Amino acid sequence: MKPLTLSRHLLFEAVVIGALSGLAATGFHYLSHIFGDLLFAWAESNSAPMRLPLVLVVPTVGLFLVGLALQYYPPSRLGGVREVSESIERQGGIIPIDRIVNVLLSGLVLAFGGSVGPEGPMVQMGALIGSQVGQRLIPRPESLRRMVRAGAAAGIAAAFRSPAGGTLLALEVFGARLDTELPAIGIAAVTGYLTRTAILGREYPFALSYQPDQIPLIALILIAPLMGLVAAPTGHLFIRLLALLKTCFPQRWPLSLRVCLGGFLVGGIGIFYPQVMSAGYAVVENALHGRLSLKLLVILLLLKILATCITFGSGAVGGMFAPTFFMGAMFGGIFGFGFHALFPSAVPQPEIFVLLGMVVMFGSIIKGYWSGLLLVADMSGCYHTLLLPGIIAGGISFLVSWKLHDKSVFDLPLAAEQSGLREEEEPVQEPVQT
Repeated sequence: MKPLTLSRHLLFEAVVIGALSGLAATGFHYLSHIFGDLLFAWAESNSAPMRLPLVLVVPTVGLFLVGLALQYYPPSRLGGVREVSESIERQGGIIPIDRIVNVLLSGLVLAFGGSVGPEGPMVQMGALIGSQVGQRLIPRPESLRRMVRAGAAAGIAAAFRSPAGGTLLALEVFGARLDTELPAIGIAAVTGYLTRTAILGREYPFALSYQPDQIPLIALILIAPLMGLVAAPTGHLFIRLLALLKTCFPQRWPLSLRVCLGGFLVGGIGIFYPQVMSAGYAVVENALHGRLSLKLLVILLLLKILATCITFGSGAVGGMFAPTFFMGAMFGGIFGFGFHALFPSAVPQPEIFVLLGMVVMFGSIIKGYWSGLLLVADMSGCYHTLLLPGIIAGGISFLVSWKLHDKSVFDLPLAAEQSGLREEEEPVQEPVQT
């Protein structure tokens, strides 16, 4: 194939994949957020006793129904970032169409209040679209892998409204190369972003209410590095607890009952602190506007860690990016508002540290250094303010985290039943080159 013809094919595929991924992300938003809002709209406006019936029953019953689907249709348990990585590495970029069931169930877990996020399923959906489009247009192994990476980048760009972060995540997490792959991945990411924002708007979901200044030099030299140092063991604690809770739910119980128990426990937390349920982006916005006390920031950080570990440990499915950013925002808020109370001249704008906390926690848990920085910068529009502290604090968190745990959260050992599922699946043959 001539280079010009190949370039046209790549451009066409990238635009199609990006547009479809953006539409899919919009549909997922309506499934998870709109449905979830209908269920929990009144929860935070009532006292704890009044919340009891709905906040406890909805996640318990809802996750039980999701658990039934996971139990009786085992392929629905496979999905997310890890599944995309394995399809690239082991299956030549072929992703079975039935992985869409995992995406739908992830949206329902989110809507029913499980402590998960929408971005992982959107990555899975984008990668699935990339795989299906690639198989129909240019079914060569390398082309398929490239299209899967492009779809994953478009999914994350649409989810986070971050084309730069989506592109870089394809490099850091999915092994894309700095060659002819990058333009296709970048075009798909931008197209996915434009499609999502054209329909739903909000280019900067985490924008501050003021134009931030550069943080003072003393904060850049002392506080930012300290944040990176503390973020690494905090992320390590979360990963260790998540691995532990994967083994704590009674394995002799049916999966549906385990997921139901997880929903019941998360609902019990949500009676008093509904902020930790679902993705919690509204809570992150409250932290960015200084509406949360220092005490509440500490409580929400600890409870979000617990609720997320319970949700995933029970066997539920969903995305890990949103809980990571939530924990990072609470972590950064503790530093920012804590040091602002002690040394207001060193931290005159504590809200910046809420954003910086998201960067450092992403580097520790997801093992995404530059992608985490660009994601948060894209979502907030604070490029010039976050660049230097993000490089310092994010880099320290990323490097120290490798000493504590040499894998990301996506590389945790699978549950025994899920491992058996993967072993039972026959290996997919790579398509014949044409």
